[in-house]
Amino acid sequence: MFPASSIWLLIVLALVTALLPFFTERAFAFVPWQQQGEPERNGWFYFLRALLGYVAVGAGCYLLSNYSHDTVLLSVAIILLAASLFVPGQLVKGVKFKTFTARLIEVIVFFFVVGSIGFAVEAYYTNPFQQGWEFYAISACLYVVLAYPGFVYRHLMKHPKKRA
Repeated sequence: MFPASSIWLLIVLALVTALLPFFTERAFAFVPWQQQGEPERNGWFYFLRALLGYVAVGAGCYLLSNYSHDTVLLSVAIILLAASLFVPGQLVKGVKFKTFTARLIEVIVFFFVVGSIGFAVEAYYTNPFQQGWEFYAISACLYVVLAYPGFVYRHLMKHPKKRA
């Protein structure tokens, strides 16, 4: 794949992942509280489950962005990220409606996943360049702009009520 096409692929991936939490009710990240429809458990269970999920995503992002030339660690990172984004949807099935906060957490998790994929693509083609805080602030703002159409569709548009 050429560098120009991989950049466009990364932009499309960012757009899809920014909109995904707003267009589906499937959970992509754990939240540290009990959602409506989940079974009753101790409050620490939900906090520790969310913490473990965030650590798994963070470890996968770290491995993907820093060790993209090592095939074994790259494979571990991809498996870790795929599992940490797949498992919440399988374990949290009784939730009929995600809250805005749950959607915001998912957007933040996807922001870090797409950012680590971007760093891996950069490390594949050239030597990684150290970024300052300005780069991260601008990329976070651009990612929020990519998520805005999904926010408008889910929270600002009026949808007709379904008949029961």
